[in-house]
Amino acid sequence: MRDRLFMRFRLAQVTNGRQIKDALASTMGDFPDSRRRPYSAIAGHAALDLINTVSWRLSDDRRIDHLRDYDDVLAWAVQFGFVDETARQTLITLADADPARADREFRKVRDLREQLYRAALPADDGPDAQAAAVVAAQYTEAIAAARLEPPSGWQFDVDLALPRRRLALAAVDVLTGTHPEAVRQCADEECGWVFIDGSPRHNRRWCVAADCGNRNRVRRHTERVRAAAAATAAATGAGQCDPRT
Repeated sequence: MRDRLFMRFRLAQVTNGRQIKDALASTMGDFPDSRRRPYSAIAGHAALDLINTVSWRLSDDRRIDHLRDYDDVLAWAVQFGFVDETARQTLITLADADPARADREFRKVRDLREQLYRAALPADDGPDAQAAAVVAAQYTEAIAAARLEPPSGWQFDVDLALPRRRLALAAVDVLTGTHPEAVRQCADEECGWVFIDGSPRHNRRWCVAADCGNRNRVRRHTERVRAAAAATAAATGAGQCDPRT
Protein backbone atom coordinates (compact mmCIF):
# COMPACT_ATOMS: atom_id res chain seq x y z
CA MET A 1 0.00 0.00 0.00
CA ARG A 2 1.37 3.36 -1.03
CA ASP A 3 1.13 6.59 0.84
CA ARG A 4 2.06 9.95 -0.62
CA LEU A 5 5.06 11.57 1.05
CA PHE A 6 3.58 14.57 2.75
CA MET A 7 6.18 16.54 4.63
CA ARG A 8 4.84 19.79 6.03
CA PHE A 9 7.40 21.38 8.29
CA ARG A 10 4.66 23.55 9.70
CA LEU A 11 4.93 25.79 12.70
CA ALA A 12 1.68 25.80 14.68
CA GLN A 13 0.84 28.95 16.60
CA VAL A 14 1.58 28.45 20.28
CA THR A 15 0.67 31.33 22.53
CA ASN A 16 1.73 29.78 25.77
CA GLY A 17 4.42 27.12 25.83
CA ARG A 18 4.07 26.72 29.59
CA GLN A 19 0.44 25.72 29.12
CA ILE A 20 1.52 22.87 26.86
CA LYS A 21 4.30 21.74 29.21
CA ASP A 22 2.04 21.83 32.25
CA ALA A 23 -0.87 20.15 30.46
CA LEU A 24 1.33 17.30 29.29
CA ALA A 25 3.02 16.96 32.66
CA SER A 26 -0.31 16.85 34.46
CA THR A 27 -1.44 13.81 32.48
CA MET A 28 1.64 11.61 32.75
CA GLY A 29 -0.38 9.01 34.62
CA ASP A 30 -3.10 8.92 31.95
CA PHE A 31 -1.72 7.79 28.60
CA PRO A 32 -4.89 8.20 26.47
CA ASP A 33 -5.59 11.71 27.76
CA SER A 34 -2.02 12.88 27.23
CA ARG A 35 -2.13 11.71 23.62
CA ARG A 36 -5.06 14.00 22.97
CA ARG A 37 -2.93 16.99 23.92
CA PRO A 38 -1.01 18.85 21.18
CA TYR A 39 2.77 18.61 21.14
CA SER A 40 4.94 21.69 21.23
CA ALA A 41 5.38 23.37 17.85
CA ILE A 42 7.65 26.30 18.57
CA ALA A 43 10.94 25.19 17.02
CA GLY A 44 10.50 26.41 13.44
CA HIS A 45 11.12 22.94 11.97
CA ALA A 46 9.30 19.70 12.67
CA ALA A 47 12.52 17.75 13.24
CA LEU A 48 13.48 20.14 16.05
CA ASP A 49 9.96 19.93 17.44
CA LEU A 50 10.60 16.20 17.76
CA ILE A 51 13.49 17.05 20.11
CA ASN A 52 11.04 19.11 22.15
CA THR A 53 8.94 16.08 22.99
CA VAL A 54 11.17 16.06 26.08
CA SER A 55 10.19 18.71 28.60
CA TRP A 56 12.69 20.02 31.13
CA ARG A 57 15.43 18.11 29.31
CA LEU A 58 18.22 19.65 31.40
CA SER A 59 16.68 18.80 34.77
CA ASP A 60 17.25 15.42 36.38
CA ASP A 61 14.25 15.93 38.64
CA ARG A 62 11.70 17.40 36.22
CA ARG A 63 12.57 15.71 32.92
CA ILE A 64 9.49 14.34 31.14
CA ASP A 65 9.57 12.29 27.95
CA HIS A 66 6.29 12.58 26.04
CA LEU A 67 7.16 9.82 23.58
CA ARG A 68 6.52 6.66 25.57
CA ASP A 69 5.24 4.20 22.99
CA TYR A 70 4.42 3.76 19.33
CA ASP A 71 0.98 5.34 19.75
CA ASP A 72 2.69 8.54 20.91
CA VAL A 73 4.92 8.44 17.83
CA LEU A 74 1.84 8.17 15.63
CA ALA A 75 0.07 11.01 17.43
CA TRP A 76 3.11 13.24 16.96
CA ALA A 77 3.54 12.20 13.31
CA VAL A 78 -0.09 12.98 12.50
CA GLN A 79 0.08 16.41 14.17
CA PHE A 80 3.11 17.41 12.10
CA GLY A 81 1.91 15.97 8.83
CA PHE A 82 4.30 13.03 8.47
CA VAL A 83 1.40 10.56 8.53
CA ASP A 84 -2.19 11.18 7.50
CA GLU A 85 -5.17 9.76 9.34
CA THR A 86 -5.71 6.96 6.83
CA ALA A 87 -2.12 5.77 7.20
CA ARG A 88 -2.39 6.13 10.98
CA GLN A 89 -5.31 3.71 11.11
CA THR A 90 -3.35 1.21 9.02
CA LEU A 91 -0.33 1.57 11.30
CA ILE A 92 -2.45 1.06 14.41
CA THR A 93 -3.66 -2.23 12.95
CA LEU A 94 -0.10 -3.28 12.08
CA ALA A 95 1.12 -2.34 15.56
CA ASP A 96 -1.62 -4.38 17.20
CA ALA A 97 -0.65 -7.35 15.03
CA ASP A 98 3.08 -7.06 15.81
CA PRO A 99 3.58 -5.14 19.08
CA ALA A 100 7.22 -6.22 19.41
CA ARG A 101 8.14 -4.64 16.09
CA ALA A 102 6.12 -1.54 16.91
CA ASP A 103 8.08 -1.21 20.15
CA ARG A 104 11.36 -1.54 18.26
CA GLU A 105 10.29 1.22 15.89
CA PHE A 106 9.30 3.41 18.81
CA ARG A 107 12.75 2.98 20.35
CA LYS A 108 14.44 3.72 17.04
CA VAL A 109 12.47 6.97 16.76
CA ARG A 110 13.55 8.01 20.23
CA ASP A 111 17.15 7.17 19.41
CA LEU A 112 16.91 9.22 16.22
CA ARG A 113 15.55 12.11 18.28
CA GLU A 114 18.44 11.99 20.74
CA GLN A 115 21.09 11.68 18.03
CA LEU A 116 19.53 14.63 16.19
CA TYR A 117 19.66 16.64 19.42
CA ARG A 118 23.39 16.01 19.72
CA ALA A 119 24.04 16.70 16.04
CA ALA A 120 21.94 19.87 15.86
CA LEU A 121 23.47 21.49 18.94
CA PRO A 122 27.25 21.17 18.50
CA ALA A 123 29.39 21.21 21.62
CA ASP A 124 32.18 23.73 22.16
CA ASP A 125 34.63 21.42 20.39
CA GLY A 126 32.49 21.20 17.25
CA PRO A 127 29.72 19.04 15.80
CA ASP A 128 29.07 15.57 17.17
CA ALA A 129 30.29 13.50 14.22
CA GLN A 130 29.11 10.24 15.73
CA ALA A 131 25.57 11.54 16.23
CA ALA A 132 25.50 12.95 12.71
CA ALA A 133 26.64 9.57 11.37
CA VAL A 134 23.74 7.83 13.12
CA VAL A 135 21.28 10.31 11.60
CA ALA A 136 22.89 9.79 8.20
CA ALA A 137 22.55 6.02 8.54
CA GLN A 138 18.84 6.38 9.30
CA TYR A 139 18.51 8.64 6.27
CA THR A 140 20.32 6.15 4.03
CA GLU A 141 18.05 3.36 5.23
CA ALA A 142 14.98 5.49 4.53
CA ILE A 143 16.08 6.35 1.00
CA ALA A 144 16.84 2.68 0.31
CA ALA A 145 13.23 1.85 1.18
CA ALA A 146 11.75 4.69 -0.88
CA ARG A 147 10.69 5.10 -4.48
CA LEU A 148 11.31 8.36 -6.29
CA GLU A 149 8.18 9.20 -8.24
CA PRO A 150 8.29 12.65 -9.88
CA PRO A 151 6.79 15.08 -9.34
CA SER A 152 5.55 13.86 -5.94
CA GLY A 153 9.01 12.93 -4.65
CA TRP A 154 9.91 10.07 -2.34
CA GLN A 155 7.18 7.49 -1.80
CA PHE A 156 7.06 4.93 1.01
CA ASP A 157 5.00 1.85 1.70
CA VAL A 158 2.81 2.15 4.76
CA ASP A 159 4.56 -0.05 7.29
CA LEU A 160 5.59 0.44 10.90
CA ALA A 161 8.84 2.17 9.88
CA LEU A 162 7.01 4.90 7.95
CA PRO A 163 7.13 7.61 10.67
CA ARG A 164 10.83 7.00 11.34
CA ARG A 165 11.75 7.07 7.66
CA ARG A 166 10.06 10.38 7.11
CA LEU A 167 11.58 11.74 10.30
CA ALA A 168 15.02 10.73 9.05
CA LEU A 169 14.49 12.80 5.90
CA ALA A 170 13.37 15.74 8.03
CA ALA A 171 16.37 15.36 10.34
CA VAL A 172 18.82 15.59 7.45
CA ASP A 173 16.86 18.51 6.04
CA VAL A 174 17.28 20.58 9.19
CA LEU A 175 20.94 19.62 9.61
CA THR A 176 21.86 20.51 6.05
CA GLY A 177 19.44 23.38 5.46
CA THR A 178 19.85 25.41 8.64
CA HIS A 179 22.91 27.40 9.67
CA PRO A 180 24.32 25.77 12.83
CA GLU A 181 24.42 29.07 14.69
CA ALA A 182 20.71 29.59 14.04
CA VAL A 183 19.78 26.53 16.09
CA ARG A 184 19.50 27.64 19.69
CA GLN A 185 18.54 26.14 23.02
CA CYS A 186 16.31 27.93 25.49
CA ALA A 187 18.36 29.95 27.98
CA ASP A 188 16.39 28.54 30.90
CA GLU A 189 18.61 26.37 33.08
CA GLU A 190 16.23 23.40 32.98
CA CYS A 191 14.05 23.75 29.88
CA GLY A 192 16.21 22.38 27.08
CA TRP A 193 13.79 23.09 24.22
CA VAL A 194 15.44 24.02 20.93
CA PHE A 195 14.42 26.34 18.10
CA ILE A 196 15.61 28.15 14.99
CA ASP A 197 16.39 31.76 15.84
CA GLY A 198 14.71 33.78 13.13
CA SER A 199 14.60 37.02 15.11
CA PRO A 200 15.75 40.17 13.26
CA ARG A 201 18.75 40.62 15.58
CA HIS A 202 19.39 36.89 16.00
CA ASN A 203 19.14 37.29 19.75
CA ARG A 204 16.21 35.05 20.69
CA ARG A 205 16.88 33.49 24.09
CA TRP A 206 13.68 31.75 25.11
CA CYS A 207 11.63 28.92 23.66
CA VAL A 208 8.51 30.94 24.49
CA ALA A 209 8.84 34.46 25.86
CA ALA A 210 5.57 34.14 27.81
CA ASP A 211 6.81 30.95 29.47
CA CYS A 212 10.52 30.60 30.20
CA GLY A 213 11.16 34.27 29.43
CA ASN A 214 8.63 35.58 31.94
CA ARG A 215 9.52 33.02 34.59
CA ASN A 216 13.20 33.93 34.45
CA ARG A 217 12.49 37.67 34.46
CA VAL A 218 10.31 37.24 37.55
CA ARG A 219 12.99 35.12 39.20
CA ARG A 220 15.72 37.68 38.54
CA HIS A 221 13.50 40.48 39.83
CA THR A 222 12.76 38.52 43.00
CA GLU A 223 16.47 37.86 43.52
CA ARG A 224 17.27 41.58 43.13
CA VAL A 225 14.57 42.55 45.62
CA ARG A 226 15.81 40.01 48.16
CA ALA A 227 19.42 41.08 47.68
CA ALA A 228 18.49 44.73 48.17
CA ALA A 229 16.48 43.90 51.29
CA ALA A 230 19.36 41.86 52.71
CA ALA A 231 21.81 44.67 52.01
CA THR A 232 19.52 47.21 53.69
CA ALA A 233 19.06 44.97 56.72
CA ALA A 234 22.81 44.45 57.00
CA ALA A 235 23.51 48.19 56.74
CA THR A 236 20.83 49.00 59.32
CA GLY A 237 22.17 46.40 61.73
CA ALA A 238 25.72 47.63 61.36
CA GLY A 239 24.66 51.19 62.12
CA GLN A 240 22.90 50.34 65.37
CA CYS A 241 24.79 50.67 68.66
CA ASP A 242 24.72 47.93 71.26
CA PRO A 243 22.91 49.51 74.25
CA ARG A 244 25.05 47.44 76.63
CA THR A 245 28.19 49.35 75.64
